[in-house]
Amino acid sequence: METKILKKDELQRVVETLKAGGLVVFPTDTVYGLAALAKHPEAVSKLKALKQRPETKPLPMMVSSIDQIESVAALSIRDRKIITRWMPGALTVVFNKKSTYLDDQQKEYRTIGVRMPNDPFILEVINEVGPLLVSSANLSEAEVVKDFEVAYLTFKGKVDALVVGFSHNKLPSTVLDASDKKLKILREGDISMEEIKHDLMEYLPLTIALATDHGGFELKEKLKSKLEKWGYEVMDFGSFDEDSVDYTDTIYPAAKAVADHDADLGIIFCGTGIGASIAANKVKGIRAALVNDPGLAQVTREHNDSNILAMGGRVIDEETMLKIVSKWLMTPFSDEARHQRRIDKIKKIEEDAVDEWQ
Repeated sequence: METKILKKDELQRVVETLKAGGLVVFPTDTVYGLAALAKHPEAVSKLKALKQRPETKPLPMMVSSIDQIESVAALSIRDRKIITRWMPGALTVVFNKKSTYLDDQQKEYRTIGVRMPNDPFILEVINEVGPLLVSSANLSEAEVVKDFEVAYLTFKGKVDALVVGFSHNKLPSTVLDASDKKLKILREGDISMEEIKHDLMEYLPLTIALATDHGGFELKEKLKSKLEKWGYEVMDFGSFDEDSVDYTDTIYPAAKAVADHDADLGIIFCGTGIGASIAANKVKGIRAALVNDPGLAQVTREHNDSNILAMGGRVIDEETMLKIVSKWLMTPFSDEARHQRRIDKIKKIEEDAVDEWQ
């Protein structure tokens, strides 16, 4: 087999190789990795054969987005906290596999290891081709490969392409088993169990205030069930049926619960989401964002530290709603000075103290 030697600026050649079912060795943010396209059966078979990997050890997956993780793994609130805090980064997490994962080439396993690397080149490759199955670049029980020279000597003639570069770490990723209630470290790396547990204690909100009028009742009920399944505590302020009700009657107490810190965040509906968001924003301390697009859900958390999400029950479908909510709940405030400054000015508007910064 001829092994192509590629540079990182030859990304399209890497993409073409993977799409054709080839094996590629590349440097990552930890050590060198050996990769195949996850949805390509022949490529996955070649990877398993080359690695001589025991059948009891499934291959981990590399992804470039939270949406890709959502498509393959059944995530709890704890799982979402781990993802939000540690990805991208040097942590591989073993999750329970989602039963609806269609392109699964490892159907015999109920779990799947997932990592989002902190490496722009690999993330761009995955954006182009989709998730990869990636193992550390070593054969059998040999030491993991950390530089190009060793990768070349090890894999020349055995893989379709080698990418020139340097791995960023001397250690492979930490492997964390989150498939059971008790977390377990399967492989030590830079990230310790103590660090993970510390962040789990305080990283994401646990209580969600939920409210709607009749126009969003159906979506609210579906979301309530999903939130409880994810592990959130839900404070449901109604409506509790499809009878006509003024959105102010349910939205105000939900917004007040968030403002008074009885709930960590709020999610509200009306037919369009407009009236609900206006009503919520009349409550001091509330930053309600009307969002009907998943991309904007991320922006309003990162930039505006929104504490209430408003959606239109007659504007979006259930699938879109769940994507928006998932993105919103999993995105923390960026803490950048420019965003904090603007939020502070909003607070001054509420205090009628605009003259202090004009």
